[in-house]
Amino acid sequence: MQKNISASDKALITDLDKQIRDYVKEYGTRKDSELLDQAISDIRYHHEDQRRKSGQPFIIHPLRVASYICRAGLDAPTVVATLLHDIIEDTSITHEDIHKRYGSWYADIVTGLTKIKKTESPKSVTTDNLEATYQRMLKTMVQDVRALFIKLFDRLDNMRDMEAMPREKQRRISLETLNIYVPIAERLGLSQICQEHTILCFKLLYPKRYQKTLVEIDELKKDRISTIKVMKKSLQSNLEKQKLAYHNVEPLYVHPASRIQESGPIDHILEGFRIVVKNSIDCFKALGVIHTNYHVIPLKIRDYISNPLWNGYEGIQTELRIEGEQTFIEILSEEMLIKNQNGIMAHWSGSPTELADYYRIYLSHLDQMAGDEDVRMLDVMSYVQSDQVQVYSPKGDMLVFPQGATVLDFAYGIHTDLGNHCIGALVNPSSVGKSKKRVPRERQLFTGEALKIITDTGVHPKEEWLKQVKTAKSRSQIKRAIEQQKIINARNSGRALLQRKLREKGEELSVEKWIKSMPVKSALKAEKLSANKFFQEIGLRKRPLQQFLRKYKLLHFGSSGRLKEMINREFWGNIFGGNKNIFLIDDVQNPLIKLASCCFPIPGDKISGFIHDDKEIEIHLIDCPNKINNKKLAKSKIIPIDVSWNISKKISLTHIIHLHVIDGTGILFQITKIIKDAGVAIINSESAGKNKNEADIRIKLESVTWPVFYKIVEKLRPLKFVKKIWEEPPQES
Repeated sequence: MQKNISASDKALITDLDKQIRDYVKEYGTRKDSELLDQAISDIRYHHEDQRRKSGQPFIIHPLRVASYICRAGLDAPTVVATLLHDIIEDTSITHEDIHKRYGSWYADIVTGLTKIKKTESPKSVTTDNLEATYQRMLKTMVQDVRALFIKLFDRLDNMRDMEAMPREKQRRISLETLNIYVPIAERLGLSQICQEHTILCFKLLYPKRYQKTLVEIDELKKDRISTIKVMKKSLQSNLEKQKLAYHNVEPLYVHPASRIQESGPIDHILEGFRIVVKNSIDCFKALGVIHTNYHVIPLKIRDYISNPLWNGYEGIQTELRIEGEQTFIEILSEEMLIKNQNGIMAHWSGSPTELADYYRIYLSHLDQMAGDEDVRMLDVMSYVQSDQVQVYSPKGDMLVFPQGATVLDFAYGIHTDLGNHCIGALVNPSSVGKSKKRVPRERQLFTGEALKIITDTGVHPKEEWLKQVKTAKSRSQIKRAIEQQKIINARNSGRALLQRKLREKGEELSVEKWIKSMPVKSALKAEKLSANKFFQEIGLRKRPLQQFLRKYKLLHFGSSGRLKEMINREFWGNIFGGNKNIFLIDDVQNPLIKLASCCFPIPGDKISGFIHDDKEIEIHLIDCPNKINNKKLAKSKIIPIDVSWNISKKISLTHIIHLHVIDGTGILFQITKIIKDAGVAIINSESAGKNKNEADIRIKLESVTWPVFYKIVEKLRPLKFVKKIWEEPPQES
């Protein structure tokens, strides 16, 4: 035990120690009590010489957080894990030590709650480390929701003790609490914890405005108290006339926590009234009483008893005119009130399975995001903080999505394959006697509706799908599917290229048979290449194949019949244009090709190419200012490659040109004159003002060859008013 501990701190430690031991003895097993003894002994020893910024012995913090866990009614193992939650971060104890002394569950929980500190930065935590910490916490919380409660109470104790911290750290931690932990607490239905966190943040971030807010609320209460009492008495009188028993009718005042984002003066003090009755049946009886005695505001009734909110909230909400004033009314039972304030903690029986089931929808969403390294904590919090819509599968399973989510989000929420092939949905498909309404995949979801997804196996995710979704999971799955499709395209291109050219030489020789032969397998092993990677690099023309074959003497590979005579310099020259590894573009819609949107390259332009992550080749104008420079190349996986157009000059296509221009008089005339001077007819054109000084012009041309189209674009590009020019994918005539 530390030396020089004050009598008050000693008393606090003793009291907390007793509370925790008594709780675990009553609600845990003998094994839990043994682990508790061990945990208290370990933290006493390893935190012995540590103190908080407040001057208190460090051990008070884990003891105090564990006491919160006890009061919340969580199980004994969670209490033990809470005592250990800082031991890896602040002492020499490791994950392996915890695993050996306590077991794998304790080791995983404690490690998951430990900050990642691997940084060379002089700052305490870099952005990347913070994201890595959040991702690890997220995965731990998904695996066991009890870790989330430990973190919430840990942060609450830290916030209560924050006044001793330097001002800069107070602000940083308060902002993090406000943006991360407050929304999580709200999402879990822990309104009291949410409110206290918010108040503590308010006091630390805006101390002067916080004090001013308290004064304003107090003054407004004094001014309005007599009227509020009359309104309350009116409600009580009408309930009593109908002999409806109630526990309480209480005014709901503006809470200081609700003002943290508002800097203006408070314009009202009364939020409404809460009527607390015995049970759910009495809730509906009370609704009937007040609706027959007051003027009801239309379309303001909300029944959250039969259909609870996404965070578990239950009750009935309505709006009336009382004493001529429009007033919000909340009707709920005592059990609902406690549940709304404390979430499942209000009636939890102690089963971790029950806890996970209660938050099943929330955890499933976090699980989807936790498994994706591309998802930042900002995406997670965007989901947590947004208003929610509740929709249903045809089987009646409820799914929750952020406001603005689409049919495509719903499809990905059910299963990745449904999302990847989604073309739309049937709304309320089981409705008897009603025609089934079909909607497109980009249509927004609305609370209460049921949907059945319509799919087409020939449909695959495209870049524009990213604009049709709201959730982080959907964006992640779309990006993943597109990336995978690029890889498959590259492999298929490489495989087909070899297979076709081999067969052209008169031998039905299988590429698969060739790739599995011992000399080829040895060569691939030496290059640390799998067969798929080999095909991928061939398809993208990243690997000079002729050099590879010569290096491993595969040009004279005799065990495959006439392969020796088939694979010669002329053959590979036809594929790659000689010894130089050039990618010849014979189709602008080749799935391996991405025409850069910054410079709009078209056949006829001098171009350069860059292979991105072995998935696609991005084409830029040779003098494009935005193309990847040598510094960027050195720091990335992007590889430059020689590219050249190989498109037939006889192919005729229709083109739709888009121009983003600085608006002015005579612009459209100049553009259309260039097109008409080229002898090309305009099928249609349209323009739209983007703002006061800019506009977008869209022109569809008749079918023309690439050389003619190139001449038109070459004359449009230099016009001073043209800021950007691009086109929709051309269509063959």
